[in-house]
Amino acid sequence: MSTPTQSPIRTPDDIPHQPLCDLVERWSSARLRAVLATHAEGNTPTTDDLFAELAYGTRIAQEAVSGRWCAVADLLRTRNAPPWPEIGAAMAMTCLEAKIGFHEWVDRQMRLRTTTGTLGLTEAEATALHLLAEKVSW
Repeated sequence: MSTPTQSPIRTPDDIPHQPLCDLVERWSSARLRAVLATHAEGNTPTTDDLFAELAYGTRIAQEAVSGRWCAVADLLRTRNAPPWPEIGAAMAMTCLEAKIGFHEWVDRQMRLRTTTGTLGLTEAEATALHLLAEKVSW
């Protein structure tokens, strides 16, 4: 009995949902094969490995940053919320980029709630977060 062959990975959407540690392992394997092909064997890496490296790297980045706005919301809810320049610096952004990005995330979460009925932020939660964001110093 033969096992079905997996289609090559070309985009992050081709990667099934899996834990971050598995994504990193698969990215690392593709990266190692590409490096070894180039430097140890004097060959050209395969297109499949190069696409896998790109796609897995992108998925890892997406996963790693997906919760950052939740962390910002939690920071804003603390008694002594840090100023926007500190929040921006932690995210490698300007304070204005961080503040605008946060407001956009809140709006997307409210639209998600409207669409799904359960996921995302209610209008009241979104309003509260917008107000907290505006109280934080520059």
